Amino acid sequence: MPRRTAGQLAFLLVVVLVIAQAITIWILADERQGALRSASLEHVLQRVADAYTLLDTTPEERRPQVLRALSSPTLRLSVDPEPLLDHSRDVFIRRQLARSAGLETDHVRTRLEREGHDCSAFREEEHEEDHGESRRHDDDHDEDDEHEKDEHRREGNCPPVISASLALSSGQWFNASAQSPAPSWLWLKATLTSVGITALLLVVTLLLAIRHLLRPVNELSRAAHAFGRGEKVALEERGPEDIREVTRAFNQMQHQVSRAQEDRERLLAALAHDLRTPITSMRLRVEMLPEGEDRTRLLETLQDMQHLAEATLDFIRGSTTEQHRRYDLSTLLDSLCDDLKETGLAVSFTDSPRCVLQGQPEAVKRAIRNLIENAVNYGDEASVSLATTGSDAVISIVDRGPGIPPNEREQVFQPFYRLEHSRNRDTGGAGLGLAIARTLIRGMGGDIRLDSGPEGIGLEVVVTLPREREPVQPK
Repeated sequence: MPRRTAGQLAFLLVVVLVIAQAITIWILADERQGALRSASLEHVLQRVADAYTLLDTTPEERRPQVLRALSSPTLRLSVDPEPLLDHSRDVFIRRQLARSAGLETDHVRTRLEREGHDCSAFREEEHEEDHGESRRHDDDHDEDDEHEKDEHRREGNCPPVISASLALSSGQWFNASAQSPAPSWLWLKATLTSVGITALLLVVTLLLAIRHLLRPVNELSRAAHAFGRGEKVALEERGPEDIREVTRAFNQMQHQVSRAQEDRERLLAALAHDLRTPITSMRLRVEMLPEGEDRTRLLETLQDMQHLAEATLDFIRGSTTEQHRRYDLSTLLDSLCDDLKETGLAVSFTDSPRCVLQGQPEAVKRAIRNLIENAVNYGDEASVSLATTGSDAVISIVDRGPGIPPNEREQVFQPFYRLEHSRNRDTGGAGLGLAIARTLIRGMGGDIRLDSGPEGIGLEVVVTLPREREPVQPK
C-alpha cells in the first residue's frame, strides 16, 4: 500500500473500480453475446428466406446463375430433387423461417447445430476464396490450415450452422446450409478503453482533490514539528470543518502552552530575585563576624547555596528565550572548540561540511559546551565531530575517561544525580549539567544518548538535532 493518504485512496478507488467493472462486464458479456447471436441468427434466416423467394420465382434455366450469385463461403445454396433434411429438429427456427418465406410449416425442415459440429467445410471455402491458387502449391500451408481448423473446433470458435430444406412450387427442394457470423468482441475493447479513461480521470481528480483537502493537514504537521523545536506558528483555519477544528485546537494548545511558559519564566525571575536578596543579606552578616572556623564554613555554605540555586533555576528554565533563527552548526562547533582551546582545555574538532539548521544557536552552544567540559573533566580530552543524515545533524563527543556503566547512562540525566557520590562541588558538581543539556537539546526537537567510546574505551556522547524542514506559512 502507498504510505500517503492520497496514494492509498487512489489505489483503493482503482481496485474497487476495476472489480466493479469486471463484475459488470462478466454479467453483461453473456447477455450481449446472446443478443448478438440472436440477431445474427435472424439475419441468416432472412437471407435464406429471401433466397428461397427469389429462386421460387426464377425460371429453372436461370437458377444456377442465381445460386452462384447468392452463395458465399458462409451460405451454401442448392436446388435438389430431394430435401437435405428428412425432418426438423428446431421447431422455433422452423416456424420463424416458414413465416419469413410465406410457407406452411409442413413445407419447411430445419436443423440448428450449436456445438460440436464440423465447420471445416465453411473454413475451407473461405480460405480458398482468400488465397486462391496459392493454396494448392504449398503443402506446408495446407498442414497449417488443418491445424488451425482443428484448433478452432477444439476451442469452440465455430459459430452455429443452420441447415434448411424448403419445398419449391416446382416440386423440387431448396436446400441451404448457413453459418452465422461469430459475435464480435470489439465492444469489449471499447468498454475496457472507457473503463481505463474513467479510472484515469477519477484518479487524477481524486489526487487533486485530496491534495487540496490535505494541504491544511500537511501544514499542521509541519507546524507541530516546528512547535516541538520551540517555534510558535499560528496556522490559518481553512479546509473542511473537521480540519478547521483540529487547526483551531492546535492554535489554542500553542497559546496555552506558550502562556504557561511565560508565566513560569516570570515566576522564576521573581524567585531568582527573591533568593539572591536573602543570600546576599546573610553573606553580609556573616562577613561581619569575627574571623574563625565558623565564619569560613558559613561563607562556604552560602556559596554552595547560591551555586545550587542558580543551577536549579537554569534547569527549571529548560530552554532560553532566544529567538529561532538560521545558523551554521559546523561554524558554531568550530568556534566553540577554538574558544575552549584558548582556556586550556584539550579539545579537537574534525572539519565538516556546512550544516545549516533552524533553531536557537546560543542554547545549542551552551549545551555542547557543557558536554565538552564534562568530557574534558572526566576524560582528559574531547574529540568533537559532526555528521549529517537525511533528517538529522549528529554531533559526536568522545573522551578517553572511565566511561559510564550502561545501567547508569539514563540515570545521569536525572537532576542532582552524580556518579561521584561525595558532596564536594569541585569534584562532583551539582548533578545538573547533563540534565540541563538534554532539556535544551530536546527543547529544539533533538536528543542526547550515551554510548561506549571506540574500542570500548571512554564515553561517546551523541547529540542529534533535526535539520531544516519545509517552512510553515504563518497566518
